[in-house]
Amino acid sequence: MGWQVLDAQRVLYADIDIHHENGVEAFYTTDRVMTVSFHKFGDYFSGTGDIRDTRFGKGKDYAINVPLDIGMDDDSYESLFKPIVSKVMEVFRSTAVVPQCDADSLSRD
Repeated sequence: MGWQVLDAQRVLYADIDIHHENGVEAFYTTDRVMTVSFHKFGDYFSGTGDIRDTRFGKGKDYAINVPLDIGMDDDSYESLFKPIVSKVMEVFRSTAVVPQCDADSLSRD
């Protein structure tokens, strides 16, 4: 079985690991890919993903960054994740969703 090509008009990329966007900055100037990134922020690699970073050009406002502090618990995470992702799905109306769920979540949180 070979790879299937996805002909999606609008893609929602939801990144829920500890690092900001894992290389999808390639979509920085397009309005066809909405990125939502929940990540550790501050004095931490890669240092990107400020809440005010919403991309530019045609991609302006097609990125939502949710910077998190150390100590995030399940209930707090869920209280952020559910309403944000629900609203993005309602407004953006993607034809495909790509979850990015690395193994390096918010460790010890």
